[in-house]
Amino acid sequence: MHTASRLRLWQLLGWFVLVSLCVLSPTEAQTTQTNALGTQLAQLITTAGLGDEVSVTVIDAATSAPVFAFHGDLPLNPASNQKLVTAAAALTQLGTERRFRTGLYGRVEGDAVVGGLVLKGLGDPSLHMSDIIELARDLARRGVRRVDEVVVDATYFDGQFLPPAFDQRVREFATFRAATGAISIDGNAYQLRVRPGAAIGEAAVVTLDGSGYFDVDNQITTTESGASNIIHDQRADGERLHLTLRGSIPLGSSQLAYPKRIENPIPWSGHVLRDALRDVGIRVQGGVRIASTATDAPLLASHASRPLSEIVTALGKQSDNFVAEMLFRNLGAERRRPGRVEDSLAAVHDFLDTAHINRTGMETVNGSGLYRGNLVSSTQLANVLGYAFQSPAIRNEYVAHLAIGGVDGTLERRLTDLPAPRIVRAKTGTLDNAIGLSGYVLGREPGRAYAFSVLANGIAGRQGQARALCDDIARALAADLWH
Repeated sequence: MHTASRLRLWQLLGWFVLVSLCVLSPTEAQTTQTNALGTQLAQLITTAGLGDEVSVTVIDAATSAPVFAFHGDLPLNPASNQKLVTAAAALTQLGTERRFRTGLYGRVEGDAVVGGLVLKGLGDPSLHMSDIIELARDLARRGVRRVDEVVVDATYFDGQFLPPAFDQRVREFATFRAATGAISIDGNAYQLRVRPGAAIGEAAVVTLDGSGYFDVDNQITTTESGASNIIHDQRADGERLHLTLRGSIPLGSSQLAYPKRIENPIPWSGHVLRDALRDVGIRVQGGVRIASTATDAPLLASHASRPLSEIVTALGKQSDNFVAEMLFRNLGAERRRPGRVEDSLAAVHDFLDTAHINRTGMETVNGSGLYRGNLVSSTQLANVLGYAFQSPAIRNEYVAHLAIGGVDGTLERRLTDLPAPRIVRAKTGTLDNAIGLSGYVLGREPGRAYAFSVLANGIAGRQGQARALCDDIARALAADLWH
């Protein structure tokens, strides 16, 4: 027999074995139908040729009855599919209508706040600079014109700002690796704004919100022409952040803005408030101090976030690591104060136990799935999806928080060729060596749906093929439901 013929024979034999495992084996495949769907899914896995670190599970979303599985119990790095667990736990334990509050506290004497104006945060993942400005305006409307100092109370969480596993890339200053804190503004990301000086050779003008938090060594020069070249480095030092800026920007260039991560969100938030007070005409005599609020301190102004049902869309649609980690920390603070990472992990375990998810082989490290550490199988994720689908309290919000194939979020440009619009609702996952897609394929009849999870590890350099397998499986499920 020729070598090519032998190779083809082994390929056919391998395909036959895979189909047998996926369609016939009750322990590995758990397939409930030996039909064309199981055969098609098995063939897609074989054709993708991604190796042994692939885990695929499909269940009936309404009943959790198994439909198909390949290596369903194999724990893998889920990448951002970990956010499916975080979202389900948060909606279940915090409640879909949960709003996160931020307040200003202090004692007013005449037109002054004395003894410190306290900014207290309760873990709002969606707090923005505009909300801080509005709090300052509310204070000004009360007739306050002077504040002796700004105090930041962030005792709702403990002092661990960097989420677990985020220390795997200590020199990464991008905003996707943001810190967390009980008071956190704009996703704990600052804008480094640079514009040219007034003349050639002069230093560029650097603008920063919460400027008192930064110690800036500005070596950027204004040049006659050429392209802008801004080199940034930062180093945390307690309650300050040292910036070293080098490079050039041409005269006449428009302002440039570079988003970067904040190292310590607590003092920065105090300096942001200090700037906001100044901008509304309130003079702050002292600096920024970090301390807890007196229990009898009067509330002077407050802000409430949007409900959690709206905030959680940042996880499913935009795959926002910061919001995921903030919700993860809130799960811990809901158990006890100050909330610790250990409490967050216990809260996630409690949720999984309540949902009757077998945690064998599962490792939960953080809430976002960023970097290495989290381990989960496709069957565990599919069962989380099944639980959420069958829970009247969170079903609508949970399905709605996911990206819609061909419509929005991280699936806006994927799955545009489905048999019906808006029928795939899913969460993507992407790391250098891990790709995932988990969610729902909705059927023609109300309540009819598949919950599915596809995880692939060991695919560095083959992310495109792994992503194609995820989409092909979703298409096959859609074709089966809409034939």
